[in-house]
Amino acid sequence: MKKKITIIVCSILIFVLIALGVAMIITDTPAKELSFTGTVNVEDGAPNPAGESKEFVVEEGGEYYWRYEWMGEPGMVTGMSVTSSEGDIVFACTAEGCLAESVPMELQAGTYNVEVTYLTNAESMNQFLAEHGIDEAGDDFYEYKENGTWTTNYSIGLEEASDLGIGFKVAVVIGFAIGLLVVAILLAITKKGDETKNQFDERQELVRGRGFKYGFFTLMISNAVLLFLKILEIPLFSNMEVAMTASIIVGVSVFASYCIWNDGYFALNENRKSLLIMFGLIGALNLVIGIGNIFAGVIMENGAFTFRSTNLFCSLMFIVVFIVLLLKQIKDGKEE
Repeated sequence: MKKKITIIVCSILIFVLIALGVAMIITDTPAKELSFTGTVNVEDGAPNPAGESKEFVVEEGGEYYWRYEWMGEPGMVTGMSVTSSEGDIVFACTAEGCLAESVPMELQAGTYNVEVTYLTNAESMNQFLAEHGIDEAGDDFYEYKENGTWTTNYSIGLEEASDLGIGFKVAVVIGFAIGLLVVAILLAITKKGDETKNQFDERQELVRGRGFKYGFFTLMISNAVLLFLKILEIPLFSNMEVAMTASIIVGVSVFASYCIWNDGYFALNENRKSLLIMFGLIGALNLVIGIGNIFAGVIMENGAFTFRSTNLFCSLMFIVVFIVLLLKQIKDGKEE
């Protein structure tokens, strides 16, 4: 009965997490956003107004990327530019219509000017490209709209740059849902008989207590080292999120390895072979994902590991635990 209740709870949590992932996709909007709407009258290739600009305040310096969207009409091109309060151009682009984002860039706190320029002839296009240092041809052969009305609707937003984009965040949520599913499966296949409560004898409880202690102190020492390096401003091998995740993985590995080797990991009514297979599969899956991220070139940025490298760290943990389990099985087999 308890097993069924646990599986039902896990199923509900899986549903909630998947719904959260869908909601994250639907509500994914830039942290800050500007809108440009209006009407542009074009007569003999001259737009009126010629453009529009708005101020954009960046409250805290850091790495950001611009997200911009507009749907143009045939013959009407828009030039977008962002300049700092000192007049330096930090970003510029041209497009008839687009839905895109810039590469991540470092921005200082301050006021920036976001300007859209209506390019309705080859001369204005070439002038914009030259003034903003864009090395492209002005497409003299392009058929610009010389007369007519242009309804504008632009959305330009600024998002804090991170390797944890919306797709990755949704993947993390779904990953948690899959993790809960694995827990439910483990409950169903790793117990022998009808008993659902883990049964540990006194010696196993002592071993598990020591395992928790060793894992905890490993985690604490790892975090102390990270804090020490951070205070001294010594470059880490990764950002802090990855470093903390690696610290947790090391602590869990120490606990699991110690308990497995000293016969304190498995309860008396657990199926060891099923768990051995499960750990091997999870480790292999994370390894495949990690290798895919290597080939995609997303596990490192500026010489440091990104959060996408954590699949490799997780696979390493499961592989280590799998090896310890396998060696323990071999050792116990020889003793028998």
